[in-house]
Amino acid sequence: MERLRVRVYNVRFGDAILISVPDRDGHGSPVTRHILIDVGNVAASTEGGKDLVFRPVVEDVLDELGGRALDLYIMTHEHLDHVQGLLYADTRHGLRLQAQHAWLTASSEDGYYDHHPKARKKKLEMLEAYRGVERFLSAAPETETWWMRSLMLNNNPQSTADCVRYLQGLATHTTYVYRGLDLVGKHPFRTARLHVLAPEEDTSVYYSHVQPVALDLTPPSKAGANPTLTVPRPPAGVDAGAFYNLVQRRRQGHVDNLLAIDRAANDTSVVLQLEWRGVRLLFPGDAEIGSWGAMASHGMLQPVDMLKVSHHGSANGTPSPELLDCVLPPDTFPTPRPTAVVSTYPNTYSGVPDPATLETLGARAELQDLDGVPDGGHLDLFFEPKTNG
Repeated sequence: MERLRVRVYNVRFGDAILISVPDRDGHGSPVTRHILIDVGNVAASTEGGKDLVFRPVVEDVLDELGGRALDLYIMTHEHLDHVQGLLYADTRHGLRLQAQHAWLTASSEDGYYDHHPKARKKKLEMLEAYRGVERFLSAAPETETWWMRSLMLNNNPQSTADCVRYLQGLATHTTYVYRGLDLVGKHPFRTARLHVLAPEEDTSVYYSHVQPVALDLTPPSKAGANPTLTVPRPPAGVDAGAFYNLVQRRRQGHVDNLLAIDRAANDTSVVLQLEWRGVRLLFPGDAEIGSWGAMASHGMLQPVDMLKVSHHGSANGTPSPELLDCVLPPDTFPTPRPTAVVSTYPNTYSGVPDPATLETLGARAELQDLDGVPDGGHLDLFFEPKTNG
C-alpha cells in the first residue's frame, strides 16, 4: 500500500522537513514527489546551533531524490533557524540541491516593500529598533542574556538576507506566496492538494509598535570603539528615585522591541496545508498568535491528521484553546489519534519549549519529538490513505 512519509530532521533548534508524496505523472504512472521545508538552525555560537548537522541532512535529501530535482522547496520565513542550511551545505561541502519549484514568503520578494508602503514603514521601524538594540548592547554588554543573544543572531538582517538571496536562485520557478494566491501551475502535484493558509499579502498586519527606549549613549571617542552608556541627571524639581526608575524601565524597552521584531518575522511564515487521499497535514512554520488569528478569521482552520508544532513548542506558537479546537479537536477525532511533531532544542530561548504547551498538545495528539535522534538524523512518520484515488 502506498504511504505518505514525513521525515523530520534533527537540526537542533531549527526546522528541516522532507515530505515524500505518492503521486502520478502526466501519463498516470506512479511517481514519488518530494517537498522540502526550510533547513536551518540558530547560529552555531548558541546551544541550539551546530552547522555540522547540515551536511548529513542535505546528503540524505539528495539520496532520497536519487538524482532527480526536488519537486518543491518551501522557505517558511526569514529567520536563520529556517534558512541557513542549504547555503552552508553548498558553500562548505559542495552539496547543492536542484529544484523545479520554490515557494518563499511574499515579503522576501525584491520590490515587495515598494508595493506595500504600510509594510515598508513598519519594517523600517523594526530595522531601526534592531540597530538600537545593537547600540545598547555594545555599550552595556553586561545586560545581554543568552536568549537575547540567540534572538539577535537569528534576526540579523544581513545574515538572513544572504541566505534568502541564495534561496531565491534555488529553483527553476520561484513563487512568493501568500493566502489567496492562485497556485495553479506553481507545483507539479496531481493527487495531492496544496493550500497556503498564510501569510496575508500585506504583512503590516503582523507588526506591533516599537517601544521608545532611552539609550543615553555617548558616541565612541575613536574609530572601532564602542559607545558608552551614560546616566542622565533628573531635571530640576523631579524626584530622583522616580526619574531613575523611569529611565530603567525605558531601557528595558529594547527587550520588548527585540521580541516584537522576532514575532513579526514568525508571523510572515508560509503555512502549508497538504491533503492527500483523505489525509490532512499542517505545516505552520513559526506562525504565532497573530497569524493563527488571521487564519481563523478567514475560516482556514480544519482538523488535521498531523500538525508540525509551530515555533519549536513555544507558548506563543500554539493558538488559543478555541482555535486549537479547530485543528486538534479534543476527544472527537477518530482513531488513530492525530500526530503532533516538535523540532526544538533546550537552552536556546527562554521558555522554549514550553512544558504546558507540550502537555496541551499531548492531550490532543500523539506528541513526537526528536529526543534521542542523533544530530543530522531523522524521525519518519507514515500516513496511509483514507480514500482511494
